[in-house]
Amino acid sequence: MRTGDPWGAAYKIIRKEDQEEALTYLEVREKQYDQKAHVDIFTDRAATVPAVSGVLIYIASADKKLNRNYLGPASLQEIANQIVRAEGPSGPNRDYLFQLEKALTLLGCEDRHVIDLANEVRSILSGRN
Repeated sequence: MRTGDPWGAAYKIIRKEDQEEALTYLEVREKQYDQKAHVDIFTDRAATVPAVSGVLIYIASADKKLNRNYLGPASLQEIANQIVRAEGPSGPNRDYLFQLEKALTLLGCEDRHVIDLANEVRSILSGRN
């Protein structure tokens, strides 16, 4: 994998009632994001046709007026401190971070920022920092 390659998963929900249920859930879970967009997903850099079109994504902008959770430019320790204190509709942010780190590892994606951030959060939680 090259540095900067995006990783993620997209889910196609067939049944209309399941789509409505998923969107209702996402509108609560992702409420801190101030923008939504529909994008095309390409699985190959050389592809001219997307693998999937019209995928809904939630975007957290860097506009502090619209995105009250945006910390702004910050050091790794400042970000970790915010994660240790923050909790959203899905639970503590540290749990999300640790699950993200685990999922990326299982996918074979080594995201140095996520790893370093998770280690800093662990350090804070253990009282070493």
